[in-house]
Amino acid sequence: MEDDGKVYIAPSLFVNHGGGPNPVLGEKNNLEIAKSLKEVQKVVDLTRLKAIILVTAHWEADQVSISTNEHHDLLFDYYNFPPESYKYKYEGRGDPELARNIHDALTKAQINSRLDNERGWDHGVFIPMMLMRPEADIPIVQVSILYNQDAKLHYNIGKVLREFRKKGVAVIGSGLSYHNMRRLKACRTEKNEYIENREFDDFLSGVCTSDEAIREKIIHWKEASGALDCHPDGEADHLMPLIVAAGAGGNSKGRKVFETAFYNRFLLSNLLWE
Repeated sequence: MEDDGKVYIAPSLFVNHGGGPNPVLGEKNNLEIAKSLKEVQKVVDLTRLKAIILVTAHWEADQVSISTNEHHDLLFDYYNFPPESYKYKYEGRGDPELARNIHDALTKAQINSRLDNERGWDHGVFIPMMLMRPEADIPIVQVSILYNQDAKLHYNIGKVLREFRKKGVAVIGSGLSYHNMRRLKACRTEKNEYIENREFDDFLSGVCTSDEAIREKIIHWKEASGALDCHPDGEADHLMPLIVAAGAGGNSKGRKVFETAFYNRFLLSNLLWE
């Protein structure tokens, strides 16, 4: 894709997708998350995108799995929410050719991957996209994370995907920069409110807004202060899309484009590489 003779480099972006369908439902603790998703268009010119590679925290597999269908059902992979949240529609289309090209690029990089023509789009895809692009006019390829939660491998997956940015294809990681479910549930009955994860959020923001040599420190995220309180060992599925997006960031320094205190206690940050 070119503009005035210059190649358009699509962005890499990490977004917090909130709790289940709550951002779309308008649940009070997800209002700022919903607002940030609606305002992605203020920091990214979505009209220039040829397609989106969307890496979702809600699809874990033993090898990178890539949705190939032209059209997808929605996978309502959440529980005990209002009936209307199981009737949502998002009529976006897939991009089978892009899916095959991703598979080929990963294979060339000796990263195991597979094409999938069965799985629908999970809520890590359709919930943020309903808010980011309700017009549903940008083709999307859904990509999984890996069960092994190997940070270096996820970063390297991002490095493969960054090449597609040169073709006008954005890379979007969809997860949560804080995701300790036990604390998220417990805090709802606690009266004291204070930020629990500031040090780890500062670590993520610091490495992600630095040059690539420093950004690669995200591979060693477990060594950061408070890391395993934010993403318990073996339960870091919602961090992996951020690591993929960071790997796709290329030579540019990222920038924080959103921050909120989820439940007035847990910092969540969206990050962008242009």
